[in-house]
Amino acid sequence: MARDLFTYRRLFFALLLLATPAAARGEVPATGGPVYIEADTLTHEAAGGRIEASGNVQIRGEGMTLLSDKALFLGDKDEAQAEGNVIILRDDDTLRGDRMTINLQDQTGVMENGSLFIRKGNVRLKARRMYKLGDESYRLERGNFTTCDADSPSWKFTATDVDVTVGEYATGKNALFYVGEVPVFYFPYLIFPVKRERQSGFLTPRAGNSSKKGFTFNLGYYWAISPSQDATVTLDVQSKRGEGLGLDYRYIRKKGSEGTFRGYAIYDSQQQRFRGDMSQKHLETVSDTFDIKSDINLVTDRTFYRDFAEQNGVYNQNSLESSLSATKRYRRFVLAGEVRYVEDLRVDVVDNQKTLQKLPTVSFTGVRQRLGETPLFFSLESSFTNFYRPDGIKGERLDLHPHLIAYAKPLGALELSAWGGYRFRFYDVRGTDTGEGYHGNGIITGGGALSSTLSRVYETDNAAMSRVRHLLIPEVRYSYVQEKSQESLPFFDYNDRIVSENRIVYSLTNSFTGKFAGQDGSSEYREILFLRLAQGYDFSGTRRDLLTLVDEGRPFTDVMVEAKARPLKELSVGAETRYNPYQMRLSTVAVSADAEDGKGNSAGLSYRHAREEVEYLEGRTSLALVKPFIFTFTGRYSFDRKDFLESHYALEYRHQCWSVTLSYRDRIDSREFFVNFALAGIGSLGSIRAF
Repeated sequence: MARDLFTYRRLFFALLLLATPAAARGEVPATGGPVYIEADTLTHEAAGGRIEASGNVQIRGEGMTLLSDKALFLGDKDEAQAEGNVIILRDDDTLRGDRMTINLQDQTGVMENGSLFIRKGNVRLKARRMYKLGDESYRLERGNFTTCDADSPSWKFTATDVDVTVGEYATGKNALFYVGEVPVFYFPYLIFPVKRERQSGFLTPRAGNSSKKGFTFNLGYYWAISPSQDATVTLDVQSKRGEGLGLDYRYIRKKGSEGTFRGYAIYDSQQQRFRGDMSQKHLETVSDTFDIKSDINLVTDRTFYRDFAEQNGVYNQNSLESSLSATKRYRRFVLAGEVRYVEDLRVDVVDNQKTLQKLPTVSFTGVRQRLGETPLFFSLESSFTNFYRPDGIKGERLDLHPHLIAYAKPLGALELSAWGGYRFRFYDVRGTDTGEGYHGNGIITGGGALSSTLSRVYETDNAAMSRVRHLLIPEVRYSYVQEKSQESLPFFDYNDRIVSENRIVYSLTNSFTGKFAGQDGSSEYREILFLRLAQGYDFSGTRRDLLTLVDEGRPFTDVMVEAKARPLKELSVGAETRYNPYQMRLSTVAVSADAEDGKGNSAGLSYRHAREEVEYLEGRTSLALVKPFIFTFTGRYSFDRKDFLESHYALEYRHQCWSVTLSYRDRIDSREFFVNFALAGIGSLGSIRAF
């Protein structure tokens, strides 16, 4: 036994030298590197560098490994002939077959009864005869393709003359789509992705039906322009409205600059005119301290989104804003300028002549900086705005607000701060009945705060949560804004009518953070409870806040409660409420709860109520209890309308390599039903809208 092992070792190293004579001579071999052969039995013939191997054969070279029961290596041709459980491994891809001939130099050859597995995308191809045309290119005489793992896949494509380039696409002629072993669809030509990275190509088409648009068909083409640019061009055909064209373009540039462009145009056959919209966003990082931003949004008419948009918040928006801004940051100051244009999209508005525009606004902010060695700090907020509109009041406003801040810690944990300032507003106004020309107004502002931060760590007997840190922050804050008549000033926005204030607010904040043991032995920290209570008292005898501007004779504000709890990693609860101490009821309520188990099951519930003006309940759930079925629901119920604003139901059957989704959406003005098929690695086959 020992003699056989010695003989094998001596023969193996001798064959390594014989298989790579150029390398042994110190020359660069024609193949670009040596070829290594291992087997239970090796025999060598000098003529032609012929090596026969049998038993657990392994041939390594050119970044690949060939395994087989037996093999013949022809050194003068750089060719290997293998049979019996032939396997070729390259990166994460695997090629298997009964018999193969391969040229190790140009990576060409032929495999009998071959199957190719591409790990990226879980792509699987099979053919009776598979030709290897190069490093990552193949041709199948008659092959099949799937992303299913099973020997009898749930779906597959079969085609003739299949050409595959790993990292790009596979194409085939006379393709049949099978569900199980039953042919369902025929395609004269088929193309599908076999990609490791993004590649240009057509996207999956979509078809549907709409009461406004009629039958719709969308076909998109994705263009990978460069590593820093890509675009999507979409053809949109609508039987009731015409043909449209969409463009989405994205790019990134040096120093973090980036941007997007989106546009859509259609010739509306109903209205006999071109309609569309466009949006452009760009961030230009000129330097670490200077950048330029643009956010341009344009639309041809006020009703375009109502006719063509589908997303909530788009088809029902009332205005469209565009802006161009530049920001320069200094060590202690920030200088910014912005031009903002607003398009009023309300149907009852005839034109945009009365819409107030800010062309431009320039702001200069002085970041808090210390005055010498004193405990005093100086800061400045200032802005200049040019208000313009063709029809109505217009003019300029200069707003200056310098203030001093004093900060001290007289007793260690006790923090004391105070501030005071004067807010100047100067106007040059035109087109008003209250008097054109110059106006001015100054208002005194000030306040102070006293707070402390107390903390303590508690040890527990619970191994899952070994420690709890309690943070307690009591605070008293006073705010003062001089009460002064401002009726003589023009009114452009709410900065022209500053609400007076003479109020003290006292609050108490609690935070509990737990130290938990992680699954890998590490420690995890999670805030398990946050609770803040606050209330204010107005010394003027009136209550003025965001929700109640004037409430005579009731100086106490609502009791404000903000709470967040996460007792379990899978459960979180939150609440923000305001309680009126005079009417003995809740003024506003916003509560929510969310739970998920990490297995596809989740649920959430939210409730909103504000002074009998807004009251609705929103629910959402996803259930995967009966796999492979997944049920999801989202809905919003309005108590003032006494009806659902929107309900969406979806039932998905999810297989390892395909899925089908049935969804139903019910809105106040529309109902839609979709059937959507998706194949793993391919994407959606399109959606069918029933009504």
